[in-house]
Amino acid sequence: MKIIRTRQRPFLVVVDTILTLLAWTGLLYLLIQGLWPLFDGHTGPRIDVSFFDALNTLEVYLWIGLLNAVVLVSWARYQQRKSRSFSQRRLPAPVVGDEGLSRSFKLSEDKFARMRQSARMVVHNDEQGGVREVFTHLYRVEPQEQPRPLAPPAHPHVIRLSSEDEGDRA
Repeated sequence: MKIIRTRQRPFLVVVDTILTLLAWTGLLYLLIQGLWPLFDGHTGPRIDVSFFDALNTLEVYLWIGLLNAVVLVSWARYQQRKSRSFSQRRLPAPVVGDEGLSRSFKLSEDKFARMRQSARMVVHNDEQGGVREVFTHLYRVEPQEQPRPLAPPAHPHVIRLSSEDEGDRA
């Protein structure tokens, strides 16, 4: 399975690592604090714990959950704001006019006109990135070389077939 990985800044990698380690440390601490008394042989199971002690434990868990929610929401807002500024940097390139395109690829007017007319072509570049040759697969015929349009026949033969609707009318 291929996973797309983008390179992050070293600072963000450190922040991600620290937050992940803090989350795992907090989870392990809570698990040990909650499960250790259950396995402790001297005191036995905690069945006789009062209702208020259980509420205190629940309150601690809720505060930790609230802190986690605040951290995650603020991180999501930061990422959203960062992606908005990133998309503004990735706006489409400005439209280049014919002169700019010709100048960029060092095209002569003849080569540029041939490239505009043809849908299929072979372009050979030089070492500097300019266009050396353009071979189009279509050959342009000048207007004076075009053949005359065909004239309609003097006596057109029209064959008329009756349709089903006309058979009903007759």
